[in-house]
Amino acid sequence: MSENTPRPAYQLPDTDTLAAAVDEALADHDRAAERLGRLMAVVTARAMRDALTDGDPGAPFDATHAELTETETSALFATGRYWSADGAEHMLEANAVFDMNEWITYLAEASHTVWSYLVTDLPDRDNRPVYRFDLVKAAALPLD
Repeated sequence: MSENTPRPAYQLPDTDTLAAAVDEALADHDRAAERLGRLMAVVTARAMRDALTDGDPGAPFDATHAELTETETSALFATGRYWSADGAEHMLEANAVFDMNEWITYLAEASHTVWSYLVTDLPDRDNRPVYRFDLVKAAALPLD
């Protein structure tokens, strides 16, 4: 064999081994995205409760739905508008909305299969989708 004979620059796993590893990683990713979506939906319900009760888990509150809008990156974002059990509409203080949005933005395209069952479409605003998010259903989601 001559010194000028081309050789592989590196070794690769065979096609079946690589395909199996990719399939496993994608399935793990999908499961992780779904779990993160469930967790962030529960966190959204808790964030609303905490905003209304000053973080006191035993204090009464009656928020049942929150308004969320979809950003240009497909993440959800709280507007501060919410509805109580009697159907009345309310607004959170700006600081509470800011705190909620730290977590809500994890509800995005990757977890759409989770949160899409928790929302009702509202009329678009500023060419962005707007949703009525069911806090009661979100709070009941399993953590695992």
